[in-house]
Amino acid sequence: MSAMGNFRQHVGFASFLGIFFAWGAGVVTGLHWLYGSVAALLTTVGGLLPDLDSDSSVQLRGFSGLLGILAAVAVWQGIDDTEAVVPFELHLWAAILTYVLVRHGLRRSLARLTVHRGMNHSLPTAGIWGAITYLGYPSDSHPIRLLMAAAVTLGFLSHLVLDEWCSVDLAGRRVNRAFGTALKFTSKSVGATIVTYVLLALLGWWVTLSWPSDPIAGGLPSPEVRWPEGVSPEEG
Repeated sequence: MSAMGNFRQHVGFASFLGIFFAWGAGVVTGLHWLYGSVAALLTTVGGLLPDLDSDSSVQLRGFSGLLGILAAVAVWQGIDDTEAVVPFELHLWAAILTYVLVRHGLRRSLARLTVHRGMNHSLPTAGIWGAITYLGYPSDSHPIRLLMAAAVTLGFLSHLVLDEWCSVDLAGRRVNRAFGTALKFTSKSVGATIVTYVLLALLGWWVTLSWPSDPIAGGLPSPEVRWPEGVSPEEG
């Protein structure tokens, strides 16, 4: 058995958990299927995030492109949600720059600044990505943002668990030397560990500032299409 899960294993495991998570949320909370499908997608995306510090995978380069598209769409939607009337050209350049920064900058920066299976493969980093999702998801609904953050965190944790599982050879009754390098709270690098916890603390503080006084007020919304005032879908 490989010392860590491969790309297909991580995608398959995270996808399975994402579908189960979305189904469970639908049964327990009545989550609309549209939100559930996005939660399943984000769980799958989260299952690949720990390997962003690896620069050796063709599949991961494609994944970082998908991540760039998702970030660009989120930025576009975020601009739309502001009260300012923004020209199309500004929307376009903001989306393009976001895509380029995430597609090329994020992965290359992580590959240069981190060691594979370092702090990017750790439990506090799972919290960091969950907080980023909560803060960045373009929705006014606190429960929806929290649900999407949980989906990404679940996917991230699935990657760590699968890596640890693949480090154990049950048939040979031995443990690979990679065991314990995924589900961890610290790394050999003191600097990387400190930076990770500082970032987690800052994002956690930001989340608390965004946390509503009544978190469950309004419950889970249903998706709706909002037409401009005076315009209805029946009009030709």
